[in-house]
Amino acid sequence: MELIGGAISAIIAAGGTLLVVTAAVLIGGIVVVARRRTRPAQVEAGIRRRAGSALVRADDRLAEGEADVEFAVAQFGERAAQDYRAALRRAQTDRDEIFRLHRMIDDDPGAGLANRERADRIVMLADRIERLLDEQAGAFRQRRSLESTAPERLDRLRTRIAEARDRLATATTQRDALLEQHARTALGPAVDAPERAARALDRAEGQAADAAPGSTAPASSVMATIAEAERLLFSAEEALEQVDATAARLADAVAALDALRADARAARTEALAAVDAAPDGDTGAAITAAIAELDAALASAGAAAGRDAGRAGDAPTDPLEQLDELRQAMDAVELALASSRTQAQRLAHAREAYHAARVQTEAQVLAARDAIGQRGSAGARARLEEAVDELRASRSLLDTDPVGALDAVRRALTHARDAEVLARY
Repeated sequence: MELIGGAISAIIAAGGTLLVVTAAVLIGGIVVVARRRTRPAQVEAGIRRRAGSALVRADDRLAEGEADVEFAVAQFGERAAQDYRAALRRAQTDRDEIFRLHRMIDDDPGAGLANRERADRIVMLADRIERLLDEQAGAFRQRRSLESTAPERLDRLRTRIAEARDRLATATTQRDALLEQHARTALGPAVDAPERAARALDRAEGQAADAAPGSTAPASSVMATIAEAERLLFSAEEALEQVDATAARLADAVAALDALRADARAARTEALAAVDAAPDGDTGAAITAAIAELDAALASAGAAAGRDAGRAGDAPTDPLEQLDELRQAMDAVELALASSRTQAQRLAHAREAYHAARVQTEAQVLAARDAIGQRGSAGARARLEEAVDELRASRSLLDTDPVGALDAVRRALTHARDAEVLARY
């Protein structure tokens, strides 16, 4: 009996050992498989990070180059900056290729070796942009340091400061008039542009006085002072240009709102007639709900029109917000009437709706660019680039395919909004 019991114990012990070994093998296999599965994902994430970092670097460098070439034109004239502009055009071509390759990586995240090659090319193009623009920027830095140019630059600086002072008064009046018509949020960065320009001009004048002939400062210090004054003046000029650009943008928005309001009234009349001819109760209810939404948007847009016309008692509004509200209401009516409209009617509506959508999209693109600034991620910049591409495509489609053009400009608006959200949050 003891012998039998010992044998049984040995069998049980051997079985337990076998189970332990089997479990260890299974666990080890699972860990190996899991590691093999996670490794490609980690590699792809690394590729995307590398490509995104190079994209941001190239986009920032090109933006710096665009600002620097305008600064060079202001200092030395357009002719002197011809080579710099040519370099910027070549860099822009490389930037477009970078965004195209980055989009391919996003669209096919599991491409493995192909994405690695795309990322390598993105890095190469980013390096080439930096080399190309650094060479031009360096040439102008050297030119700015030449002492012989100091008297000419100082005279030009004083002339431009005087011209900017004249523009400042006009810009302030223009900004104040815009604030009487529109909400502060509608003006964006232009809301305090005259004040920013005035501060920059004050500092530029002070620097110009320090660099005047007779100064006891070393020549190198005088050149640095003139360069700083020129940069301050350039920032003031940019701020003043924001007021002009904002005034034009808001005028476009008001005109688009007027046109869309007229289109909305026509759509409302059509929708009222369609309610009686609705094939079923659900369709009639959908059209009635769309009419109610349109009425509310029209009432809000009407208040904005009264303010724009100078009617007392109406609060300032944002025409871009009014455009968005009315456009969404129009889309609801369009959807409710889609089954009863003819193709000719759909094309006519698309043409009428396109202008308002384009104005709204262009404003959103500017807002996204402002949000991205120098800190936007690769994802935000890629969305903005898609918005710009769709907006450009919509313009080319308008004559031949107005429905396609309207769809494209709406996609551009969505991409631009996504870009702003990604940049801010």
